[in-house]
Amino acid sequence: MEGRGRRRTKAVRCAACGAPNAASARFCDQCGRILASVARAPGDRRIVTALFADIVDYSRLVTELDAEEVVGRIDEAFGLLAAAVERYDGAVEKFIGDAVFAVFGARRAHDDDPLRAALCGLEMTSSLEQVAHDRGEPPLRLRVGIATGEVVASVREVGDRTDLVVTGDTVTTAMRLQELAEPGEILLDEASVRAARQRLEVEVVGEHAIRGRAEPVRVHRLRGERQHRLVGAAGPGLLIGRVADRARLRDALESTHRTGRGRVVVVIGDAGIGKSRLVADMEEEARGLGFAWTWTENLSYTTGEYYAFARTFAQRLADEHGTDSGSFARRLLFTSDIDETTTRRLAGAVAAIARDAEFSGWEAEAALVPADPADIRRSLGELTARYVRRLAETGGPRAVVIDDVHWADRSSRPLLDQLIKIVTDVPFTVFVTTRPGSIPAWAPLAHVELLELSGLDSRGTGRLAASVTGTSLGDETSDWLHERTGGNPLFVVETVRALLEDDALVMRDGRLELGDPSGVDRVPVNLRALLGARIDALQPAARAALQVASVIGMSFSPALVSELLGGAPADDALAVLAESSIVDPAEAGGEWRFRHPLIHDVAYAGMLSSRRRELHGRLADSLESGPLPPQIGQLAHHRAASGDRERAVPLLAQAADAALAVGAVTEAAGYWRTAAVLLGDDPRAGEFRARIRELEIAVSPRATRGR
Repeated sequence: MEGRGRRRTKAVRCAACGAPNAASARFCDQCGRILASVARAPGDRRIVTALFADIVDYSRLVTELDAEEVVGRIDEAFGLLAAAVERYDGAVEKFIGDAVFAVFGARRAHDDDPLRAALCGLEMTSSLEQVAHDRGEPPLRLRVGIATGEVVASVREVGDRTDLVVTGDTVTTAMRLQELAEPGEILLDEASVRAARQRLEVEVVGEHAIRGRAEPVRVHRLRGERQHRLVGAAGPGLLIGRVADRARLRDALESTHRTGRGRVVVVIGDAGIGKSRLVADMEEEARGLGFAWTWTENLSYTTGEYYAFARTFAQRLADEHGTDSGSFARRLLFTSDIDETTTRRLAGAVAAIARDAEFSGWEAEAALVPADPADIRRSLGELTARYVRRLAETGGPRAVVIDDVHWADRSSRPLLDQLIKIVTDVPFTVFVTTRPGSIPAWAPLAHVELLELSGLDSRGTGRLAASVTGTSLGDETSDWLHERTGGNPLFVVETVRALLEDDALVMRDGRLELGDPSGVDRVPVNLRALLGARIDALQPAARAALQVASVIGMSFSPALVSELLGGAPADDALAVLAESSIVDPAEAGGEWRFRHPLIHDVAYAGMLSSRRRELHGRLADSLESGPLPPQIGQLAHHRAASGDRERAVPLLAQAADAALAVGAVTEAAGYWRTAAVLLGDDPRAGEFRARIRELEIAVSPRATRGR
C-alpha cells in the first residue's frame, strides 16, 4: 500500500553509527543515539505517558538467595521488562534500584501512547509469570503506575553522551501511583484511561491525594485489554450527520446482495472523524441481508509483527465457528477435490507463515516450505485465493471490515491485496478504513470506491455536543465549537467534556452558552497527544515552520514565517504541512490558515515558553518595522506574550481604549486583565483591575435597565 502525492524525503544519517533514519526521526533506529538535528534543539513540551514498575519481591530474594543469584534473577527480570517496553516502542529512561522507569511518546510520539504503556504493563506482568511457571517457581510480582500528561523534554549533554530528559509532574504522578499499587496491580490516572479511547478494561479505585498535585487524582485499576472495543467518540448508538455516507455503504451491500459480486468501499478520514463508527453502524443492516460479519482491526503496535493482520483475520473467522484458526484453515483448504501436489503447496504456504510468525501447529508441514522466496510469494497468493473462495462456498455472503489499514503489517499486505483483487468473484462486501495519505495502491480497481469523510456541520456539531451535555447548546456556542474542532466528532466530544470540567458553560434561556470564548485555550490531554503525534511525525523543517506559524496566529503569510525562521524559505515546509492536512494554502490574495484552532493550539503548546517569548518579541519587532502601521491590539498581544512588560503595558492600555471606542467591552476588559497580570505586584495593576470592575458594573443587566 502506498500513499499518493507524498513528497520524497532524504534520510538522516546517524553521526555515531552512520545508519539512515527517517527525516522525522529523533533517535537512531540502529544504535539509539540522539540524532544531531535533535541534539541542537533546545527541547519542547509534549504529552507523554510515564510508567514506573517496581519489583516487589526484591527483599525476599535477598534474604533467600545468594547475592550472585539475586543479581542474575533481577537482571533477567529487567531484560524482560525492557523487552516489553521496546515492543510497544517506548523507551527505558533508567533503572532505579529494583524499579524501571519508561516513557512512551518522548523519543517517538504515537497517538496511542497511553494504550501502549498499559499493554506494556500487562506484558511485563505476564512475562515474569511465564518465566516463573516454566521453572516451577513463584513469580516476581510488580507494582506498576502509569500517568499521562505534559512534560518538558530537553536534551542533556554529559561528556560525550547526549540524552533526552523528561521533567514534569506526570513523571511524579506515575511514581506515586506505583507506590500506591498493591503487588500485582497496575494503576492508571484518569488521563491515561481517557486517552486509551475505550480500549482498556478498568475499574475505578477512587480519588487519591498525590504529593505535588494540587487536586486529587482519579485512579483506575487495569484489568486487561478490551478485546471488542466500542467504536466512535460518542460510543455506540449515536451516529450524527452521516446519512449520505451511510447510504453509500448500504448501496455496496445491496449491490453484492443483488449480483453476488463483491464490492470494496475505502472510508478515508482523519483520526476521530468517525470512520470506524460509521462502518460499525452497518452491522445490523448487513446481517439483515443475510451477510456474515467479520471485523478485523490493524493496530499501530503490531505493524512490525509478521502476518499480524492475516493471523487476526483467520482467528476472527475461526471464532465464529468455535475453533482455532489452524483447525479452521485445514477444514477450508484441504478437501478431497484437490490433488496431493496442490495440498502440499498450500500446506507449505501456511507453514511459511507459521515459521515467520512463530506460531505452532504446522511443524509437520515445515519441510514443504519452498526454498525460493518467489515460490513462497506465489504459493501465498494461491493460498489466499483458495481460502477466500472456500470461505464464500461454505459461509455465503459476508461483510468484511478491515479497520485502520494504514497500520497493516508489511508481511500481510500481499495477502490483503490479493483478497481485495479477487473479492469481485465472491459475494463479499469489504469496508476498509484508512487515513488521508495512505490510500491503498489497489484503489483504482473498478470494484473499489472511495468515501472521504469530512467533519460535521455546525448543526451536527451542536447535536453531538448536546448528547454529551444532556442540554442543547446555543447557536453561537455551536458555531464556535464547530470552528474550533472542525466538526471532528472525537474533538467535539472531548472539547465539550473539558468545558464541563472547567465550568465554562453557563445556562441561558434553557440552553448552554460559552461564557467567554476568548478565555478557552485548554486542549484536552488526549487531543494534545493525538494531534501532537501528527506534528511529531513531520520533518524537522516542517515542524519548525509550524511552530513559527502558530506564534503568528490562525492565519499567516509565508514571507513572515520565513523571516522568523531566519530567512530560510518556507515554501517546501508549508507544502508538507498542507499535504498533512494541518494547514490550508492561501487563496488568491489571502493568507495561509490552520485547518482548525485545535491544531494551532497544540503546535503552540509544544514549544518551550522561552522559545515562545523569543518569537513573539521578534514578531513584534517585525510588525513595528514594517511598511504599514500595525494593528494596536495585535502588537500589544505579541509584546505581552514576549514578557516585555515595559513596552506591552502602554500598548495594552491603548488597545483597550480603541476597543471601547467601538463598543468591544469584552476585548477591552481582556487587554486590561492582561496588563494587570503582567504588572503583578506593581501598584498600577490595581488601576487596571479597578477599570475592569467599573466596566463590569456599567454593562451589567441592572445598570442597563436603569438607563
